[in-house]
Amino acid sequence: MNGLKAIKNLLCGAAVGVANIIPGVSGGTMAVVLGVYPQLLEAMGLKNLRKNIPFLIPFGLGCGGGILAFSRVIRFLLERYPMATNFTFLGLILGSLPMIWRKASGAEEKLRNSSLAALLGCFLLLLWMNSMRTGEAAVLTGLDGATALWLAAAGAVSAFAMILPGVSGSFVLLLLGAYPTVLAAVSRLDIRMLLPVAAGMAVGLLLGCRLVSRLLEKWPQQTYFGILGLIFGSLGGIFPGFALNGEGLLSLLLLAGAAVLTARLAGRD
Repeated sequence: MNGLKAIKNLLCGAAVGVANIIPGVSGGTMAVVLGVYPQLLEAMGLKNLRKNIPFLIPFGLGCGGGILAFSRVIRFLLERYPMATNFTFLGLILGSLPMIWRKASGAEEKLRNSSLAALLGCFLLLLWMNSMRTGEAAVLTGLDGATALWLAAAGAVSAFAMILPGVSGSFVLLLLGAYPTVLAAVSRLDIRMLLPVAAGMAVGLLLGCRLVSRLLEKWPQQTYFGILGLIFGSLGGIFPGFALNGEGLLSLLLLAGAAVLTARLAGRD
């Protein structure tokens, strides 16, 4: 049984890792869909660390392996089949919404105005973030002190963001202009460029997990409604447009299949 759990955690980590390298797709949402989000928050927040090591090691290996193994694949799919690829990601997100709504509406008996304000505020925040998206930045290959600090800061901010379901860490990297540089470094395994990013991400993950855990503990309904707002706001950044052709029909089928798959996975939560 422990071996099966390790394999499951490895695969969950790989799915979250792949999600984190796609601008607009949230690794946090993927963790919620797969049912590992609460344990991930607990483990990354260093609570009961010894108890969570059997989860954290295979999950971390899967996450890193997913990023390394699929960075070129995702890049290829987004370049060659952007509509079908993005519609699949949209389906994955849409399928998770009923489960998150159950958590949001069931967190407290009475719906609070502050919860609706959290939903609207987070929705508008993501719309604003999407509107800030500009053309692709240049790929940096040289590393000096200023570049290292910038990459570490970008890694910390993106890691903090990716803890929140609905917020894409890679999209934040894109807004900061660091995404092309980081993706290129991952694709060619440039450890020198990746070290400051990894250091920044470690700090961002630790701080982000503690903050979200505290929010879920103190204000669960408001936090879940805020998560819903973030997810709704992220959909526009992923939608690639639609054309009524062969790829368009395939895209709709992939969206429906992905939505059904994640709804069933999330229904087990």
